[in-house]
Amino acid sequence: MINVYHDTGGWIVPADEIAKGTWIHVEAPTAEEIERLHQKLGVPMNFLKAATDPREVARTDSQKNVHLIIVRTPYDFGEEGPTPFRTLPLALIILPDYFITICHKPIDFVRDLNYIYDELDLTTHRSSQMIIAILGVVGDWFLLYLEEIDKRLEDVEQRLRDSIENSEMLEVLRYEKSLVYMKTGLQWNDQMVEHLQGKDYFGWNKEDQGMFEDVQVEYRQGYYMAETMLTMLGATTDAYASLISNNLNVVMKFLAAITIVLTVPMIIFSFYGINVALPGEDVPSMYLVVILVSLALTLVVAWWFRRRGWMSADGRRAGRGHTHRQR
Repeated sequence: MINVYHDTGGWIVPADEIAKGTWIHVEAPTAEEIERLHQKLGVPMNFLKAATDPREVARTDSQKNVHLIIVRTPYDFGEEGPTPFRTLPLALIILPDYFITICHKPIDFVRDLNYIYDELDLTTHRSSQMIIAILGVVGDWFLLYLEEIDKRLEDVEQRLRDSIENSEMLEVLRYEKSLVYMKTGLQWNDQMVEHLQGKDYFGWNKEDQGMFEDVQVEYRQGYYMAETMLTMLGATTDAYASLISNNLNVVMKFLAAITIVLTVPMIIFSFYGINVALPGEDVPSMYLVVILVSLALTLVVAWWFRRRGWMSADGRRAGRGHTHRQR
């Protein structure tokens, strides 16, 4: 899908048609749209292929008077794959009369451009300004996605404390992969921005250089944030695996205690079920005595197990109670 924008009154708004000085934003382009960009606007085909390659790294390239910038941007894939958050390439193609952005997934950053840079008065015909503004929006997205991953990990950690299944650990693994994608994308972007500042043909001014510094600060902040989260996650994964194993042991201990308690009346009833002479077999109310004795012994055994902390399915409560008695 091809969308066209232009600036008016300091705001970027949709335009009716492609004209000189407009910004052309292409999302999930079809083969016909790719051919149209190549034939009508003169975009090199190798640039268009790179823009739609999901494995393309952040880089810059030039061909005659056409320049290509590829930045990795975060994207929420939801339940489409094993990793909820990954990065994908966003291509910025600069022609003498047009500014083009291409992404093979639908992304909308017009609103963010208008509100984050509302005091800058963005103009679509000044490509150098648009480049830095878009790089800044991408940096903000990285920080927002990292915060979202951190919140989701906190929720998973809460559920892991009482878990005896692997579903939570698999969920942790999914977010760990997401952090690897985020960290790698931020590293590539930072290197690309460092290289981009040396490109004199964009005509960077002092204001642009200051914006570049802000962009790099965001990328490096996101990089170290992702690195810290990965380090902490790696250090606690083994602990959570041991916790799951311990929770399972607590459940097995509880079930074993229940089995032993129920074995007491079973032994007594089995004893009185054998075909030999037994005490009280001629007494009509002997079955009540057997039931009461079985119930009493069962309660005694259950009380003793409970006192020892073996009848609790919550390992944390059992542990605290036993420690308190030792004091």
